[in-house]
Amino acid sequence: MTEEWTNAIRDLLDKAARLGRPVPLSELNPALEREKASLRAWARFPRDGEVYEALRDVEVNFLTHWLAPFTGGGKGWLQAGTRVRVGVTSDNPEPIGVHAQAVNRPTLEQELVPAADRHADKYGGFSLSIDTACLNRDFRLIESG
Repeated sequence: MTEEWTNAIRDLLDKAARLGRPVPLSELNPALEREKASLRAWARFPRDGEVYEALRDVEVNFLTHWLAPFTGGGKGWLQAGTRVRVGVTSDNPEPIGVHAQAVNRPTLEQELVPAADRHADKYGGFSLSIDTACLNRDFRLIESG
């Protein structure tokens, strides 16, 4: 994402979290549309099932999934050469971000997700969250979906 709109979207989400309420769609949708418009000028939008390879070490967000109404997560580093398969919903041909799974790093879960989470009874796995700008800057497409 471009830094300006990334910050605008992040600020909206942070403000909502402080107030303990969701971001109204009337505020979020225009920010997301501006982000898509800025990406159209220079980025390629990812497609479901594509595989990308990290060109350098890159910091990404990860989400922990639970067998409960909760999602956690954090930040971690993917090493150069890490390959990820992206997931894109079919109803969103221009995603500003995607979820992804590492395809050549079997130990990535142990490296990113704290042991207390991984060993919890209701832990249901993890995924990566990578924005489209990062995919275009820090990864190269190596396999179409």
